[in-house]
Amino acid sequence: MKVRLPNWKKLPGAHWEMLAFTVVLFVLVAVFVDLKPVVDENFFFSTSDPGFGQSKKIEQRFPSQPEVILAVSSRDISSPRYLGRIQKLTQQINAIDEVSAVKSLAEGPKSFQDALASPFWSRMLIAEDRKSSNVLVFLENKDPEKPIKRIERIMHELDETDFRIHIAGAPYVVEMIRRSLAHDFWYFSLTAVVLFGLTMAAMFRSSRVFLGMLATCTSAVLLTLLLQQMFGRRIGILTVNLGTIVFIVALSHLVYMTFNWQTLADRMHRLEKKSPDLGTDAVRMTFPPSFWSMVCASLGFASLLIVQAKPLRELGFGGVLGTIVAFGCAYVMYPPFLRWAIPRESKIVEAEPPHWFWSRRFPILSAAVILVSVGLGFGLRKLNTDPSLLDYFKPHQELRDGLEYVDRSGGCNPLTLVVSAADGSKLNTDAAYQKMWRLHGALENYKDVGTVVSLPTLLAEGDRTPFSFLISYEKMMEIMEQPKYARVAKSFVTQDRSQTMFLLRMVEARRDKLRLEVVDDLRSITRKHGFTPALVGGIYYLQGRLAKLVASSLVTGLFWLNLLFVVIAWIVARSIRGAIAMIATLTLVPLCMLGGIGWLHVPMDVISAPATNVCIGIAIDSMIHLVFGVRRAQRDGKKGWPAWIAAREEQWRGIVYSDVIFAAGFAIFVLSNFPPTQRFGLVVLAGLIVDILANLFVLPLLGGAPLRRSDREK
Repeated sequence: MKVRLPNWKKLPGAHWEMLAFTVVLFVLVAVFVDLKPVVDENFFFSTSDPGFGQSKKIEQRFPSQPEVILAVSSRDISSPRYLGRIQKLTQQINAIDEVSAVKSLAEGPKSFQDALASPFWSRMLIAEDRKSSNVLVFLENKDPEKPIKRIERIMHELDETDFRIHIAGAPYVVEMIRRSLAHDFWYFSLTAVVLFGLTMAAMFRSSRVFLGMLATCTSAVLLTLLLQQMFGRRIGILTVNLGTIVFIVALSHLVYMTFNWQTLADRMHRLEKKSPDLGTDAVRMTFPPSFWSMVCASLGFASLLIVQAKPLRELGFGGVLGTIVAFGCAYVMYPPFLRWAIPRESKIVEAEPPHWFWSRRFPILSAAVILVSVGLGFGLRKLNTDPSLLDYFKPHQELRDGLEYVDRSGGCNPLTLVVSAADGSKLNTDAAYQKMWRLHGALENYKDVGTVVSLPTLLAEGDRTPFSFLISYEKMMEIMEQPKYARVAKSFVTQDRSQTMFLLRMVEARRDKLRLEVVDDLRSITRKHGFTPALVGGIYYLQGRLAKLVASSLVTGLFWLNLLFVVIAWIVARSIRGAIAMIATLTLVPLCMLGGIGWLHVPMDVISAPATNVCIGIAIDSMIHLVFGVRRAQRDGKKGWPAWIAAREEQWRGIVYSDVIFAAGFAIFVLSNFPPTQRFGLVVLAGLIVDILANLFVLPLLGGAPLRRSDREK
């Protein structure tokens, strides 16, 4: 591949222009790009997703508002002091502008005893063990950030030893995830960049090289964010880490380019020659493998564009865009800095292993890597892509403790089940009422279900009023649809009385099945009791759908990436053995990473799942650079195993120390307070170790080691 490069000799101050370009990009991003992560209950899916469509239909047929649950515990929840503080808490929360309604022991039932006797209020407000009661806060359909902050402030003011307030609910969980992502986006991304920079400075010991790398990688990130904004894409639950990923992709090109520049300088020094332009020579040497690495990385991210999960598709789009931008910045911005810099012998060169080290085949080490990878691969069957909602937050912290308490006292994850009579009959008769009660009891007895609120509990509350036996259930529903009763019946039954909704709070701690399997069980219970499950929705169901899509995206994404890599491997290696060796070696990376995650029972959530794509991209990058080193050695007259020896001697520094730089940056994510971000960092760190072993030892053995005894003796 011939490369025509800009003539930087005619632009002696080009590096200053590149620095100015970085400053301009920084100003544009600061002014025009919204860097606040967007996370909401419906962000997980595109509007065309069937699961999302069901949830929207439920919202249209049974209008409701987002709900925050405050579980308030005490030794005696019937005491006047407790009830007085509940009233104060209710009044203060009701005064928040974004709050549309509050239901508690002080707002809804007539008294504590009335709530206890009510089939409706007892389920909504009182825990089964009677050690806590709920304050249900209904929010307007707006950004929950402001009301959640106000609620937290009120909680901290009123919370005391015998009046402990625990918080849960979809708006609260979403806001906590958004805060964690926003914190990590700023704090850990900037810290990771600093660590990248310090590692680069220590390695190359050149302020000019360091400045060039930092300006180029930063520009790649800023330009990607700016283009994302121009395309109407906001920072989301996965693209919050896109800046770090783009920084690494750009840095990878620069590390190999710089090591090739250093290698050429050392070679010229040994031959006592001078190159007219070492920077241009290094760029020409690095460009072909960098180009194919960019193609592979783009295809890896592009494989996410075909899945229905919106976060993965957003990451796919941002990844493709960022990969192309990183490649462009690397080969437009960095060469002037290389020409400006003066080659110096680095500590890496001083510590370079002798020739005999790289001439060894390392069969035992390579066999061990392969066997361990295969053994770990069996852990794929244990991979948990549907983790508990609690796994998104650290144990033994206020947030997690609150969720666990609410989960134990009635469930913390909402699921809505819309049913109709199997025979098509209306639901406003005595017979339908009895059938719905039996279904309600069966759902309540399912082990993963906490609290159930439904139409029969609402009608049972109506039956408690004097002379209710004179009123039909149809008339009772009409009364409860009036503004006087907050139109509560509209939230449980349709106007034509053909469908009703059961609102379930699911218990996360007890779940030992996939969420979609639990939903299938609930559908079976519904059919068994003479009803047809028409629609299923709620965060619980959408999380189950998302988990299934994450699992399928891992399989389909890796399948298509490997299929496309077969073609690219053949183009790069130009031999059947070389291509097979590249494919086999690449397979070891996901086997080790995903299989190890399965064996260790590490939750694979939607945020940490893309770590596999990052590591596979790094592995492909290293692999292609090594194989191009083999081709250069072959052009110099070396054949077979000697060509692989020469390639390893030339490229080992780029492979090892690029991974060291990446590890230094990703290590900071382990210190996050957000477990998915921690898992993302840990998975990448593990993948980088596999990458080094696979590319420096397994690939050369499979691709170039002598197969016959006669060849070994030559």
